Amino acid sequence: MNRISTLLIAIALPVAFAAPSIAQEGKTLGTVENGNTTTVFKAADSRDIDTHKLKTWNEFASQHPNVASELAHNPALINDDAYAKKHPQLGAFFSAHPEIRESMAANPGNYVAIPPRPGE
Repeated sequence: MNRISTLLIAIALPVAFAAPSIAQEGKTLGTVENGNTTTVFKAADSRDIDTHKLKTWNEFASQHPNVASELAHNPALINDDAYAKKHPQLGAFFSAHPEIRESMAANPGNYVAIPPRPGE
């Protein structure tokens, strides 16, 4: 019995450590075809995301959920100075963290996501 347990642990442990790296290779999660357009959904590769910037943004977003939601639905607002003036907290955040604003403008999906509707 001990040999079997040891063998199972010896097999399971390397597999457990390898699983996250396998998932990061862009595994296809699904596809959607609409007419002659095919959209392929792949697993996220978080290796190129600056987790410090993401954590800083998430702290702001949790304190200002309406602003975060509006930016998720319309990422063009990230570069809209008039919108930032309407929301001084966002303007102050972007002034303090211009690198996050630049990164968000380049890749908004890394920072803002539309939460699923109830039942989705």
